Amino acid sequence: MSPSRATVWLVPILIAWLGLILIRRENDNPGEFILANNRSSLLLTSTPQTLLDIDDALVSESNPAREDGTFDYERCARLHNYLVAYGWMAHHEREVDDLQELLSRPSFFELEGYDLGVPMHRLNPEMVSFLQSIILPGDREGLFYWVDSMGVLPADLYFFDQENKLRNRERFVNLHVSWVDLGSHNIGLLFDQKRNRVAIPLVIENLDSISPVKDHLDMWFPLETMLTNWIHMLRIGKVTASPPEEEEYPPRVARLGSWVWQPYSPAQVDSAVDAMNRLSAAIEARMPSKSHLSVSRESPLLTDSELDAASVPENCFIRSVLSKVKTPRFKYIAPGLEVPHDAAAFAARQKFTGLTRHPESPTVIPPVLIFANQKRTINFNKEIRYLFFDPHDPIPYDDRDLIPVGLYSEFARRGESDLAEEGFRLLLPFEFRVELWDENSAKKSDGSLVPRGSVSELFQHGYFPFGGEWRAQRFERLLDRWRELVESGVWKVGKNGVKGGIDRFQEADYGYWKDYWIPPGW
Repeated sequence: MSPSRATVWLVPILIAWLGLILIRRENDNPGEFILANNRSSLLLTSTPQTLLDIDDALVSESNPAREDGTFDYERCARLHNYLVAYGWMAHHEREVDDLQELLSRPSFFELEGYDLGVPMHRLNPEMVSFLQSIILPGDREGLFYWVDSMGVLPADLYFFDQENKLRNRERFVNLHVSWVDLGSHNIGLLFDQKRNRVAIPLVIENLDSISPVKDHLDMWFPLETMLTNWIHMLRIGKVTASPPEEEEYPPRVARLGSWVWQPYSPAQVDSAVDAMNRLSAAIEARMPSKSHLSVSRESPLLTDSELDAASVPENCFIRSVLSKVKTPRFKYIAPGLEVPHDAAAFAARQKFTGLTRHPESPTVIPPVLIFANQKRTINFNKEIRYLFFDPHDPIPYDDRDLIPVGLYSEFARRGESDLAEEGFRLLLPFEFRVELWDENSAKKSDGSLVPRGSVSELFQHGYFPFGGEWRAQRFERLLDRWRELVESGVWKVGKNGVKGGIDRFQEADYGYWKDYWIPPGW
């Protein structure tokens, strides 16, 4: 049939609860559809209050994401619209009642001259319904810290080795493009229409962490899980939103559009303190009661004056935690790692606090040795230099200097994107995977192997399934993992706390990687 003929085929498609009818028109653009209704009932019935009332849509243990392989597009649209509304109010300094203006914004298919990167017939009906149900973020508002504009771009070219089998439909769709500020090889939020799951490779270089899909299933999530994680980050204050500001150098904050990435938040201090208190309680509950140290459980582990003596900066994450956490009544909090009951010894062990830094560097939060091993050290090396110094800092150590091993807080440069002042680095006196190369070796959260020869990558992230590229794992997640090892009996507890030497961590390289692995998260 000639494409010049004015023949029109009516293709009825039942789209979930709306029952919209799409009309396919065969002409010079055979992929074009005419929508019987460009705006869903979700938008038509929304009010400023209902836009923000999304607690019942958040993913939780009692309200899990769909696991039947279908797309819960209405739930996802509500979460999506919440983020747009939140960012819009912050960006323009508007109030809740003003959201009526946002609700009148054209929907995806109502935009004049919209350019749909993926032809309509290559989208699943549920995806069409989702696009009809969402509010689009405006210029430089963005959906969230990592993703900017609505893309709906073809993405099968990134997965040339994957099976499609979707009857001439695009399997992978780039829903939101990552901010151009993040680099020149942008991708963003990808949607797999075959499995109804999303992943967020910010740039092309991240694709190896999510493809082939069959080998990286743990890195793909329901869209409602992705959006819930982002909303959680807003609610705890790790990400905030505010009006645009003039650029400054060195940068005070890491900003993308309306969204600001904070070094840490007060809520994260509280959750880390709670995690450490839970770990301490689990250890003490398994000790002989008469072996508890005679210290006040209610007193802080370290006072402000003791932290001053150790040159720990004011108003930083690790200082806030150590000055609030209850003092553990035992010696060993993990195999070979001691609780700092001696404040003078704690100060004397610090090799990276109080050092001179490059004068043009942004505010630097140095790594603090929290739980040390008293007997073992490691020679200063390139990995430690990379982790604990800015490239332009003067380096007071060389490979002849001995560095204490143990759990350090994360080195942070305020104003950088993706930093995690609430993070940690477990510096160990041995290298991983020196001889082993099989799949039973030590692994990071994303399932990738700890780099050969590393001394600091145990328990770390790898690829970030909810956004990011390189930040450290969160301190509270490590403490929760250690508590699980204690409660499950993998780590035994004796009269001095957790039994075993620091070499116990090397088990991760000898078939026990799951014990020394943290599930993927943000």
